Amino acid sequence: MKQINRALILRRIYDCSGIDRASLAKLTSLSPATVTNIVGELIRERLVEEKGVAESTGGRRPILLNINPTRYLSVGMKIGVGYLDYTLFDLLGNPVAADRVIIDGEPPQAVVDKTAEIIDGWRRGYGDSILGMGIAVSGLVDTTTGTIKNSFLLGWKDVPMGKMLSEACRIKTVVMNDADSFALAQFLKGRAREYRNCVFLTLGVGIGGALAIDGKLHTSSAGVGEFGHMAINRDGETCSCGSSGCLEAYISFYALARKVSQSTSSQELRDLYSHTRATETSEMDYLKRALVEDPVTVQAVFMNMSSNLGVALKNLINMFAPEYLLIGGEALDFSDLFLEDAIAYARENAFLGLADNVVFDVDELGEPAWSLGCAFRIIESELFSVKR
Repeated sequence: MKQINRALILRRIYDCSGIDRASLAKLTSLSPATVTNIVGELIRERLVEEKGVAESTGGRRPILLNINPTRYLSVGMKIGVGYLDYTLFDLLGNPVAADRVIIDGEPPQAVVDKTAEIIDGWRRGYGDSILGMGIAVSGLVDTTTGTIKNSFLLGWKDVPMGKMLSEACRIKTVVMNDADSFALAQFLKGRAREYRNCVFLTLGVGIGGALAIDGKLHTSSAGVGEFGHMAINRDGETCSCGSSGCLEAYISFYALARKVSQSTSSQELRDLYSHTRATETSEMDYLKRALVEDPVTVQAVFMNMSSNLGVALKNLINMFAPEYLLIGGEALDFSDLFLEDAIAYARENAFLGLADNVVFDVDELGEPAWSLGCAFRIIESELFSVKR
């Protein structure tokens, strides 16, 4: 019971960002004595600190309690196409350190070996304050076992990444779909926390998605939110997943770069495309170069992307009727070329008035958002869950 009460109190302090002992007792329905004793322990452990005072309602002004953000740290890792991003976060999700490793089709074991080097270095600098590591990766992920069931973009299937990293790095590890991690970050530090029912769509080298229902991220061990593989053309382009007509086959960086190379009259761009690798940065660089060399062709390609994205947004609104729809990912670098028209189409064509009150938004957290959500899962399991 004491562990349950401790986790309850700690989570309330974490969520409220400045709360006094009396308010804690009311919120948790615990006795003032219980709250005082547990808070005292948390202060002695340096997990909680007294910082500031509240307005007085008569008598002495109550002292406010806050999480000590630097007491523990959590690692977030994003396995991208062509790169590995590592971020060390404090308890409030603020980056403390970061590193990036460029990879080129390395197998899972090579990724594990590189990660062990990063973690060993950080452990020497930060010691036992590192609680664990969260992994964000594209594709279908079994979060209960930490297994990457199928990542089409990476070409990985049935990889027990959680077990491999946990053993190699000697650290607690969780694995999440990257779009789910991104969405959870928006609830922690973005404007999504103001809404209950949300859709998240990420655009870039792949197309990802996540869903929140009644304020909670909708997840399962089978994986959810593969919005990039909704069909928009039954007999259309072949997708990386092997199916036909998927959204990803029309609006991913790969699809856009290929379309530009096929449509341009510039021999330079056609030659450059032959050297473009299937990585996020390579395809982005190609599109940015093409925008300078042949803006008319690039604008036409993005106009077509806008049409397909608009259909997808309309479908998502019709299916889920969200209050809030956030678009993120590296494709926002080109948002002026497609986003406004896509949203306008969705608003005009969604069923009846379903889109009238949808708040459309774009990600403002940037690159750390991809790994923040899974890093928070470590914080959640280590600090706010009762050990059995």
